[in-house]
Amino acid sequence: MTWPGGGEVATPANTTVGVVGIGDMGGGIARSILRAGFPVVVFDLRQDAVDSLISAGAKAAPTLAALADTCDVVLVVVVDDKQVQTVVGTFLRAPGRLRTIIVNSTVVPRTVVRLNDKAQTVGLGLVDAPVSGGGEKSALGTLSVIVGAEAEVLEQCRPVLEAFGSNLFHVGPVGAGSAGKLVNNLLSLGTHVLQLEAMQLADAYGISEDAATEFITASQGDSRGIRTWGRIDRIRRTHTLAGTPAMYEIFAKDLRCAAIAAGDRGVTLPATGVIAELIGPKMAARDELLRSRPDPGPSPRCTTCDQELAKPFRVAGTHPECRT
Repeated sequence: MTWPGGGEVATPANTTVGVVGIGDMGGGIARSILRAGFPVVVFDLRQDAVDSLISAGAKAAPTLAALADTCDVVLVVVVDDKQVQTVVGTFLRAPGRLRTIIVNSTVVPRTVVRLNDKAQTVGLGLVDAPVSGGGEKSALGTLSVIVGAEAEVLEQCRPVLEAFGSNLFHVGPVGAGSAGKLVNNLLSLGTHVLQLEAMQLADAYGISEDAATEFITASQGDSRGIRTWGRIDRIRRTHTLAGTPAMYEIFAKDLRCAAIAAGDRGVTLPATGVIAELIGPKMAARDELLRSRPDPGPSPRCTTCDQELAKPFRVAGTHPECRT
């Protein structure tokens, strides 16, 4: 597989990048790719999101087929397995000038494995590359990218991935990237449910959340979730799905995907199944609690990663791990 113009590696001179799904994550990714100098073409059902990217320098495609006709690489940054299957399936039926499809969505590994098998039959490369770091790091171009791909295909599109990811981890073939993302999300979301209950316990004994973050970050309970305490609350308030049941479902969806992926390999994760059922109600109860209290205003955010600063780090203005 070679790129237009005879080059073996994607460059701004020989590669136009498409981005399908320009919401909280995809929009930041598209902007980061633009800053790296690549021509970018976007597609989304929301016209306001498209207009925002046009203002940033991107072009818009009226249809997926039109995008495929003008792009060499396409990033798929949609919500779930069904949407990934629909979008990628469209490209496989009419690949246009596409050479590689990069799936950045969080899905069950078998979804990308099956799509990769189909992509190979029509001569397309597929890179399984889910991301971690949230909308803040996508906008900064500092996401972690967990990659499952053939080495040759990865190296051809590595410059595109590096445009929005400062940490690339090649963990195996297609499917391994999605599995790795589910491992990460299982820990971060599962831990968050425990953190919500821990803050309930603290509150019951008159310990403020700021006070709790001070001793937790100096103790064994420390974690990135505590160091950025308040961030997930903000995400639920500002996300494009804010105020809808789907806002809670996207968190539960990732945990269900982890349980399904484990089952596909004969592994049972009983705690994961319980947490998947708990996380939506827990977050809804958290939002009800926050609405019942005076609004403290936005929490200070790190000058490096742009994520919330728990109280112990506000004077310094950055998280300790962000200073390196």
